[in-house]
Amino acid sequence: MSINALQRQLDELRQTTLQQRDELNELRRSHASLHANHAALEDSTSKVMAERDRLKQRVAELEVVNKKLVDMLWGRRSERRVPDPNQSLLPGAEAWYEQEADKSAEVVAGEEAQEIADLELIKKWEAEKARRRELRKRRQGRPQDFPAHIERRERVLDLPEEQKSGLTPIGQVITERLRFENPCMYVERIVRHKYVKAGEPERGVISPPPPLAIVEGCKYDFSVIAAMVALKFAFHQPTYRQQDWFSQCGWFPNRSTINDLINVAATTVSPLVAQMWQQLVLQLVLMIDETRVLLLTRDALTDEQLGKLRSRKNRGSPDDAEASEGPTGGSVNSYAWLFSSPDTMAPYNWFHWTLTRQQETVDELLANYRGTIVGDGYDGYVNIEKRSQGRIVHAACNTHARREFVQAETYEPILCAQIAAFYRQLSDIEGRAKVLTIEERLALRQREATPIWRMIDTWMNSEPVQRAVLPSSPFGKAVGYLKNHWQALQRYLHDANVPMTNDQVEQTIRPLTVGRRNWLFLGHPAAAPGRMQLLSVVSSAHRHNVIIEDYLVDVLTKLADAGQNHPQDLELGSQYLLDLLPDRWAASHPQSIRHERVAEKKDVAEAKRIRRAKRRQELRTKKRTIQQQAAQQTRPS
Repeated sequence: MSINALQRQLDELRQTTLQQRDELNELRRSHASLHANHAALEDSTSKVMAERDRLKQRVAELEVVNKKLVDMLWGRRSERRVPDPNQSLLPGAEAWYEQEADKSAEVVAGEEAQEIADLELIKKWEAEKARRRELRKRRQGRPQDFPAHIERRERVLDLPEEQKSGLTPIGQVITERLRFENPCMYVERIVRHKYVKAGEPERGVISPPPPLAIVEGCKYDFSVIAAMVALKFAFHQPTYRQQDWFSQCGWFPNRSTINDLINVAATTVSPLVAQMWQQLVLQLVLMIDETRVLLLTRDALTDEQLGKLRSRKNRGSPDDAEASEGPTGGSVNSYAWLFSSPDTMAPYNWFHWTLTRQQETVDELLANYRGTIVGDGYDGYVNIEKRSQGRIVHAACNTHARREFVQAETYEPILCAQIAAFYRQLSDIEGRAKVLTIEERLALRQREATPIWRMIDTWMNSEPVQRAVLPSSPFGKAVGYLKNHWQALQRYLHDANVPMTNDQVEQTIRPLTVGRRNWLFLGHPAAAPGRMQLLSVVSSAHRHNVIIEDYLVDVLTKLADAGQNHPQDLELGSQYLLDLLPDRWAASHPQSIRHERVAEKKDVAEAKRIRRAKRRQELRTKKRTIQQQAAQQTRPS
């Protein structure tokens, strides 16, 4: 290779080296710039992370404060929040202060009397708690005492004869333990002797009459039918579960047999159900509610019924949302209605079935009724006063009004908490009114509940509420419900017989609402009305804490006997029929009352009264403390 060629290669290498050196310097400068940027990003990130942590801590603190504030207004343990005088007042609180400052002598006397009664109640309860505590101490270590009416069967345990040899008996050790056996089922063989009179063939064969059966020739005793009805309507056992239950007793009935016997029972109790309805429509107050229940159509609907279903579907009603096939076959949603009255009136639960939910149902059933109905915001109830020309008045349920605000709590928690605080005060007043006479209850409502409703009116028209009301918002709908039913919601203030809420019938109808999700349905349009009649009898008996089987056996026996031998006793208003009503039957059969359940309900109600009395006394103490502090702050030094 020549020297020139080598020189050219050397120049190329020098040029390449210079280029790589320039690139290296550029990379160094880029690296330095990136390193500076990285340091700046780390610094910024650390600041952002610190700010984020500070904000997270602040959010946690605000959540705690918010929860505390909501609990103070919404919590179950308080009846209302008594604000500090130095704080800004909630909407409507000004009316509370005006009420506190300008009370009549009657109101002050009523509050003082209530405080004395609360202190006496708390004192009595503390003494009762001490007595029960002492009783529990005495019973510690002692064996469980079983009720005396339960049968005792002895089992003797002794030593073998060879071990007893030479021993002297000195007594016995007796202990008790509870055992359970499957319910007893047996076939009763009825033997009837037959006789003839010698020389008098015209008299024929003489024998005792056959025992009474629910229908002629029935092979099943009243006790079996009563058990089937009780299992289905009191203990919520569908027929296929009843098959399993009876099979443990040695008998596996067909489902058709169970349904046939239930149908016969429904026909038998129909005069008693009619008597219950007659008693109800004579009352001054009726409480009404309705719920959906699935009906298997079995292709048995009439053209008129199919037309009603198609009309309902064309109107876009959501009633068929859960039906399996629509109005022409399969299943549809029908309706069960419940009519009841307060315990101080006719204490019965009367169920009625219809295929559709129409206001004509209420109008037809109450065609001769005059009084007040208590129900929700359904149009069939709300507009009944106009349709009946004032013969029937509608009183709205305050639980439904309050429930609207509960559903809107997520969107407006503070405002919803405020209205809930008002409703807690109203509920406390009703809790005290339960043990009063009609006159005392009306006076209490007028004295204490009416001012709270004036405060609710002030709250409803306040600026924060008006600003939060949007037509399509849940809170706006809740306020709209309150305004639309304003007069009906306060109707109980002027009639002591009218309850503040419709909770009683809602709790009674709840098993139907829960049962339709898992086992409850009506198997045929022709069977639906009878099922409602049996449900009326069982539900009314359960309301009076009677043993369901005892009541059903006696009632079915007497109704079947009257229907076969003296039908005039089944006429409406007969003493025979009136004595079979659940409340009258319970009064004449104390041995069939579940006394433990009665005592338990009484204890629960008493404990609730005590809790409310304690909360009222705590609030009085807080209010006095606040007033004393305010007086000390305003006192000149």
